[in-house]
Amino acid sequence: MHGSIARLRSLVAELRRRNVFKVASVYAVTAWGASMGASSLFPAFGAPNWAVPLFVIIAVLGLPIAIALAWAYELRPSDSLSAGESLSSGNSGRAAVALEPSGDGTQMRLTLSGMRVHWEDSRGRHERSFSHSFRIGRDVSCDVHVDDPLASRRHAAVEYADGLWWVVDLGSRNGTLLNGSRVSRVPLPSRCELRLHEDATPIRLEIVSSPDARTVTHSRIHLTNE
Repeated sequence: MHGSIARLRSLVAELRRRNVFKVASVYAVTAWGASMGASSLFPAFGAPNWAVPLFVIIAVLGLPIAIALAWAYELRPSDSLSAGESLSSGNSGRAAVALEPSGDGTQMRLTLSGMRVHWEDSRGRHERSFSHSFRIGRDVSCDVHVDDPLASRRHAAVEYADGLWWVVDLGSRNGTLLNGSRVSRVPLPSRCELRLHEDATPIRLEIVSSPDARTVTHSRIHLTNE
């Protein structure tokens, strides 16, 4: 019973995070207004009697489509982190897109970068892809929600800044480990593993980027640990 309630709460939180309720509400109000307008305007323009019911049916059938799109594409007004948990860089929450000078300095090149995340917990295996900063933790509001009692509610964040992906510990209880080493804020190599405590199941991170995007090697991590 407790597990069912927890799953229901997790589902509701995910629906809220993806703004499914907001999208559904806006669509319903818009469709209702359009239907009222159609019932008044269609007869004035000599439309047949079945035109208004058909319009209403189409509007109703569009609601689940709008909900499905909101869930699939995460229609959110902003991907930025909350003010209380903002990271050190001004690029927090922005898409990982940058203009950088080419090798000869004569032109600019566009670099695109994304982050693919794989993790496993008591709820099963999960995979998500990001092109913006995201949070990791036990709280259901986190983008990477980990069902682990030893993880902090808002444990760590991954941000894109200065052309690199960084991991940032958010003052967690048990620390954040990158490839076995405890870190506070470091750039990420192209492939790595995060643990939210020493005995935690690893969270695998993989940078998916254009050929010109910058990355760091594991040997550089200890030099930039702040």
